[in-house]
Amino acid sequence: MTETPSLLGLTEDQLQYFQQTFTLSYHLSYLQVCQQCLSLRGLDVLEVGGALPASLVIDHLRCNSWTAVEAPSYDQELGSANQFHRNTQDQAYQQKYVTSYRHLYLDIESIPEEHYGQYDLIFSIACFEHIHRLPQALQVMHRCLKPGGKLFTMHSPIWSAFDGHHLPIAIPSRFAEPKNTLCPIFQPWEHLLLSRIEAYKALKERFDGEFADEVIYYTFNSDHINRYFSEDYLFTFENSPFDCRKIQLTFPCKPSIELQRSLEQANPGYQHFTNNGIFALLEKSNKFKQIHF
Repeated sequence: MTETPSLLGLTEDQLQYFQQTFTLSYHLSYLQVCQQCLSLRGLDVLEVGGALPASLVIDHLRCNSWTAVEAPSYDQELGSANQFHRNTQDQAYQQKYVTSYRHLYLDIESIPEEHYGQYDLIFSIACFEHIHRLPQALQVMHRCLKPGGKLFTMHSPIWSAFDGHHLPIAIPSRFAEPKNTLCPIFQPWEHLLLSRIEAYKALKERFDGEFADEVIYYTFNSDHINRYFSEDYLFTFENSPFDCRKIQLTFPCKPSIELQRSLEQANPGYQHFTNNGIFALLEKSNKFKQIHF
């Protein structure tokens, strides 16, 4: 009988350690997808939007170096829930690998030029939906890669998904537990179908005016998300300096035919509402373009 391959080659004890110590969940499965695309062993990696622990990426996966970048505004919003802070449990490994593992607090668009051409891989998960200046960010990421370097991204939920509002707040304790835990505040795709006024009225009726105000802010005004539809990401990738090696719409949740029609009517020019996220593998060409004079 063939044994099921373990996640990232981790033992059960190691898996539990990383899950419990660093509150890692989807991070490990997404990292596995990346590892299936290309081996991380010996690579210089730039992580955009997060900080996987040194004990995992350097000691276990044998990356040559790992540089993690987090936007200060996002760090302030998440506070102690941010992966950067959870990594305080990894101090011994961080000190052991002080020359090969580091954290940077800055927007990726502002990374110093000394990082240009230094990385084999850019690894980014659950991040691109938060980057507002995505075309500019992709330009800088392209510069950070060595020729032939890859950019791996898996991100969700995106704005066009059923839960694309991506609310960072929970229902206050003064309200009863929601019956639908998957969509406890908005109905699926409701953020794409209702105007601001309509959404406020619906939320006030379900909860109260105070909570409705907060939800409206985070849904329509907050910098927490960029509100890109699937088509916006696809267009941005195609018009970036990268070669697109693989792009896949992920985690399908299909609306009814009637709801699909309503979504298209309410959001002219957009048709992809089924996927919750996007997976992309982009590459920096290692060929110099010929210039003819």
